[in-house]
Amino acid sequence: MNINRTNNFDLIRLMAAFQVLIWHGAEHLNIFDANDPFLSILFHFPGVPIFFTISGFLISHSLERNNFNLKKYFRNRALRIYPALWMCTILTGLLLIYFIQPIVIKDLFIWFVAQITFLQFYVPTSLKAWGAGHPNGSLWSVAVELQFYLILPILLYFINQPKRLLHKNIRIAVLFVLAVLTTYFINTSSWIHAHELLSKVLGNTVFYYLYFFLTGIAIYKNFRWIEKYLKGKVFIWLLIYAAYVLLFQTWLKLYIDPYTVSILGIIANTLLSLLTLSFAFSFVNLSKNLLQENDISYGIYIYHLPVINIMISLRFFGSIWDLIVMAMAVTIIAYTSWKLIEQRALRAKF
Repeated sequence: MNINRTNNFDLIRLMAAFQVLIWHGAEHLNIFDANDPFLSILFHFPGVPIFFTISGFLISHSLERNNFNLKKYFRNRALRIYPALWMCTILTGLLLIYFIQPIVIKDLFIWFVAQITFLQFYVPTSLKAWGAGHPNGSLWSVAVELQFYLILPILLYFINQPKRLLHKNIRIAVLFVLAVLTTYFINTSSWIHAHELLSKVLGNTVFYYLYFFLTGIAIYKNFRWIEKYLKGKVFIWLLIYAAYVLLFQTWLKLYIDPYTVSILGIIANTLLSLLTLSFAFSFVNLSKNLLQENDISYGIYIYHLPVINIMISLRFFGSIWDLIVMAMAVTIIAYTSWKLIEQRALRAKF
């Protein structure tokens, strides 16, 4: 199946990254107001589920388009994730050495190894003394993303065994139900929550968030049949999603957010996913015209919390202007990272 390469995925990822940046900035820079109408709207467009849905859609397409060439697949994924991540880790490590005195070298080394491999959610207690309490707390989702890359070939092999689309969809549905039940079990098991380390580890595995990725995979597998309901119809899907949120979340308060493991929460995430894919294929030149093919979303995401931590350490917080300055600084860093590191690394892709 061919998917139009002229789309808005870069713009959507950038918007999702800024959603995370603004939310974290408002929270950690001490300007968060739960009644702020702008933040209330942002709350219903959470960046991480959008990232995961897009990955389920696009990475599945990429793997199948290249005929399951696993060498090419893993090389390309590594080139997209690791170069900027390693630079971010080096810079964050230098900041830790500067701001934490004295620093425990052993803890710094263990943290560094975790960050440059696949355990980005791990942070020794001694390093929590800086800033918001975590050197770069957003990177937990990078660990989840990397785990998804590892299991995706197995998932698609299982899904693709039948030839008929109906049977493939049945397999996706079975995986989806199992994924939701797994998340629900992790959330509600008193035994798991009695073991703090186990609870933390399970909460940072791909299995906890797998249903987000599977939503993207399901849309990809059925895209040939549903694209006519998505392309050019972003405002319709926006109205549907907004009406759903207003009715079931804002007024009736029957679910919390798209993260919520409940029937209504899952429906909310599905509608958000369909809205995301509809936006990707509506006004398809918008992203190219606005961004000029500069994809700085990853840089925005991985660099924003170290910058927030610097501002907290220097006592720049409490004002909306602090948030604006932080956003501008992160944008400059992300653009520099794109030009000097990420774009060059992507040229080495097959």
